[in-house]
Amino acid sequence: VAGGGWWQGSSPCCTTPTMAASTASCAHCGKEGVGFKRCSVCKEACYCGAACQNLNWKRHKKKCAPPLPLKEVTRRVEAAHNAANWEEVLKWEG
Repeated sequence: VAGGGWWQGSSPCCTTPTMAASTASCAHCGKEGVGFKRCSVCKEACYCGAACQNLNWKRHKKKCAPPLPLKEVTRRVEAAHNAANWEEVLKWEG
């Protein structure tokens, strides 16, 4: 996996400070469980183990991207509210 071990720096999938743990589904095999790890890049995909993460990487890497910084999200939201910039907004919508 590019960027080193996926377990390093990743957090348990689908947990919040108010909820100790909740059930997650493995992005590769669909197994449900608690304490799965998230992809360390996009923080979206959860995996039950390193084997499933490695087997799923070829498919997952096509959509895997780091989350946008808050400053960029704010800029895009402001642009969406400005009718004069709709052409620009549609460019980053893809």
